Amino acid sequence: MSHFSTIKTQYNNRKVLLQSLKNMGLKVTEHQQPVQLNTTWNSQAVAHLVVERSQINSSSDIGFLNEEGSYQLVCDDYDLRRSNRPNFKQELGTNYAVATAQKLG
Repeated sequence: MSHFSTIKTQYNNRKVLLQSLKNMGLKVTEHQQPVQLNTTWNSQAVAHLVVERSQINSSSDIGFLNEEGSYQLVCDDYDLRRSNRPNFKQELGTNYAVATAQKLG
């Protein structure tokens, strides 16, 4: 059985994070209050930014929970490795770094 993990990140700029996900071809749903992530497993987790599982051919959504000015990645690693984006975390890190560099000039 899988479960959601919450991973601390250095993603502290919402606009850059959203642009990075968009550059990866993903659509993000934003919420003022954390919402429940969808999964076929009996796991529970919440997030402010949600990438629906259908976009990555996974059993679980990917989320980002805003805590103290930084976004924590909320995902099911098992499902993520089996999705069509097994290198999601690395790809996002690269996109975030590039987007940050472009913003800074």
